[in-house]
Amino acid sequence: MLLSPPILPPVMRFRVATGRLRGIPVTGIRSLLVAGLSAILLWFPQQTAGAEGPALSAAKNLTIVIQDDAPYFLPKRTQIASGATVTWKNVGPALIHTILIRSADGSVTSGSITPGHSWTYHFAENQDAVVRTSCEIHQYMFGILIVGKPSADLVNAVDSELQPESKASFSVHYREFPMPVNDSVPGILALDGDDSVWFTMGGGGFGNISLPPLSRIGRMTSDGDLVVYDLPTPKAGPSGIILGHHGVAYVTEFFGNKIARIDANTKTITEFPLPTANAWPTGIAKDSRGNIWFTETNGNKIGKLTPRNHIIEYPLPTPASRSTGIAVDKDDQVWVAERDANKVACLRRDGSFVEYAVPTPNGKPTGIAVAADNTIWFAEREGNKIGHISENKIFEFPLPHVHSGPFIVLPDHEGKIWFSEIFGNRVGHLDPESRKIDEFPLPSPDSWPAGISGDSMGNIWYASQLKNRVGVLVMNQGPSSSPSTSTTATLPAPPAGGQTVPTRNESGAPASQTNRQQH
Repeated sequence: MLLSPPILPPVMRFRVATGRLRGIPVTGIRSLLVAGLSAILLWFPQQTAGAEGPALSAAKNLTIVIQDDAPYFLPKRTQIASGATVTWKNVGPALIHTILIRSADGSVTSGSITPGHSWTYHFAENQDAVVRTSCEIHQYMFGILIVGKPSADLVNAVDSELQPESKASFSVHYREFPMPVNDSVPGILALDGDDSVWFTMGGGGFGNISLPPLSRIGRMTSDGDLVVYDLPTPKAGPSGIILGHHGVAYVTEFFGNKIARIDANTKTITEFPLPTANAWPTGIAKDSRGNIWFTETNGNKIGKLTPRNHIIEYPLPTPASRSTGIAVDKDDQVWVAERDANKVACLRRDGSFVEYAVPTPNGKPTGIAVAADNTIWFAEREGNKIGHISENKIFEFPLPHVHSGPFIVLPDHEGKIWFSEIFGNRVGHLDPESRKIDEFPLPSPDSWPAGISGDSMGNIWYASQLKNRVGVLVMNQGPSSSPSTSTTATLPAPPAGGQTVPTRNESGAPASQTNRQQH
């Protein structure tokens, strides 16, 4: 049954200071990460002149400590003689690593190195190498090991892969607002007509974040006045948020398995339980008729909450698709990012589905949005690309940095595409016409930026999950806490005409309907 709307509990009001702020450590991350040790191994008949860098140690044994918190690898950059034996020691406390060495003679892998365990590798006497140690998922976790005396060109090539240099297209400044609620993990953002930013404060318990789930929603003015709302369901884990009309916000409760409606005017919260148990409602969107649409990541459905408070569910055609992002176009067609199926699905007005296969294998589409021209944009988290569906063709825009993890996409009113890079710790900007990409490194390292949204002044707000902050890129304005040092890349022209999107599993899958009548 529908949970009757409670009186909104007393809200907490805070004044949030601005400025460049020191990072808040997060120590409770629990995840299975795979760390890659990508080694460029060269076999020279004679040693080449050593590159500039750390002094060459004559020691024949080296221990590299791997840990969960920055700087992740101790020492982070070092050099050792050929013929050395290197041990990687994982002190955790939580992350599990696998060391992989690739060479001309093949690959060597360590297997899983759990916290408290080590792995050792012996380099041959005539072996010169530059070893870049990095997490395959989180490329900001890296270290450099130089073995012997490789050429300066080889060392510089690895360094430039990590830190490419280019000229910024335009300038921004940053402001960041720390959250007064510890470990709130601000996730997805939405801005209202007053330029107040609403955001989820769901804590952890999902993905790589093992912090306790929370049940809070924040609303903050552009100058830092913050109101925090508590959802009635404990540990609900709010995930997505969308704004309706007249001060009403709709929220997906990932663990609460409900849709919540917050009315700031009447000071009430109404919760709508989902008919599918453990559905994991995640993304959320609205159509022109007042329906609220949402993905059920675990239920493998998309749901609709009607203005009369009925819930209708539509099973997705592909099993275990793990849908995440959702958007509605101007024709009220519903578009869904099917992450694990590597497809984008469209629910048409007649109730049938059509699915579009993403050209890049294992691209894992996540965030999805509709641009002003009614075309579809989506982020490929593992494909490391921004995808575009137009006239039944997919165009892909690869990002300049590997493993950036594009996550949420935001088309602006000029037809440009903004996106968050959850693993790259950047906010990106794509000009589809020129194929130019600007990337803005965030001032707080390792922050896992998730949701982004734009205000009426053209500024871009972002949620810094692991640093417990909400920040804003202020466009072309005067001095503030941190000027940007953005990078720019221009992509090569795409193949003529793009790639035709294959359509699969066109279906008229019936919807299951459950009435949730408001009292």
